[in-house]
Amino acid sequence: MNQAILKNIFSQAYQPFYITFLIVCLVISFEIFGRIQRNIGRTEENRAFRVIIITYIVYILDDLLWITLYTNPKLFVLTKILEYLETGILTVFTFSWFQFAEYYIDGFPVKNGNIRRIFYIPLIIACSNSLFFCLNIAGLAGQHIIAARYLYGVNSSADFFYMIFAFVHTLISLKREERKTRQQRYRVILECILYPAVGAVVSLFIFYVPFIIMGILPSTIKILIEMQNAHIYTDALTGINNRYRVNEYLERQWGSITESQPMYLYLIDINNFKSINDRFGHVVGDRALVAVADTLKEVASEGIIIGRFGGDEFILADALNHEPEQVKIDLRKSLEEHARKEEFSFSLTISIGYAKCTTPDQSITDVIAQADHLLYEDKDRIKRLS
Repeated sequence: MNQAILKNIFSQAYQPFYITFLIVCLVISFEIFGRIQRNIGRTEENRAFRVIIITYIVYILDDLLWITLYTNPKLFVLTKILEYLETGILTVFTFSWFQFAEYYIDGFPVKNGNIRRIFYIPLIIACSNSLFFCLNIAGLAGQHIIAARYLYGVNSSADFFYMIFAFVHTLISLKREERKTRQQRYRVILECILYPAVGAVVSLFIFYVPFIIMGILPSTIKILIEMQNAHIYTDALTGINNRYRVNEYLERQWGSITESQPMYLYLIDINNFKSINDRFGHVVGDRALVAVADTLKEVASEGIIIGRFGGDEFILADALNHEPEQVKIDLRKSLEEHARKEEFSFSLTISIGYAKCTTPDQSITDVIAQADHLLYEDKDRIKRLS
């Protein structure tokens, strides 16, 4: 089918449908962006997801302008420039999606600065390639028009590198992860990478249909829903369960407590936290809270749930019958290692109180009150020793 026939089809029927579809996607994208302005998820995830939506909006606008002008032969060069720009925008999008996935699974490409810089290389190459082809078609670079297949070959390679890396890395992390809540997070990422990837593959064989845009839309909606659901149960700063989630878990498990299958509840409090905030600032105080949360994450597994109970107080519920005194030793030793890595200019220590429940006849409130009482006894002991 030649270009003249395609343009005739576009002008008569398909073009209005295409434009309408893009406008619908654009409206939904603005709605999603408006919703993520609220504080959901961790800061890095929020920032990366916003970049995804912004890039998606720019991609739609570019495609919308291209399809509107496509049927005008006098604007051939402009439509080609828009087409070539679109390939660069798509690479920015796939890079943003890769970054979001890595933040979501706490991957090494976003934790190590030197490694992170390496992952910018395909992005820089693809964007430079798109810019060169735009200048070339406009007659500003090179003496001859270069075939577009070279542009698509390079940029598509960068796109698939980011998507495949994120997919495989998430899949490996899923296989290694034992916590079901984390496993669910990883499955969501895998599913949301798959939609646009399938759209990109199909678009290589079927032209003039916005398969990529169609694939991206359900992924962004699903991620938004997942982040909002996580916000209901997760503490935004530390990434661990909030008090609501812990209470929900305890209420669900409380009826199965027996003498042979008891539940230990630990309350953990940062010593002198107010003075840390007053002397070093709230940013450093937040880092201290995250360090304690990371310490708790190391002991969390099936049968153990952790959460931020409020302020600088944390809770740990253990249904696996670990020796309480050993748990306290392990927590303090792990916190020392985390504090050393953070290079705090103060001593970061915790007080710990625990209570054992052997029957559901004991109320959750009473057991927490027992743990809280022992927590303050431990805090007083530490004060006397210091």
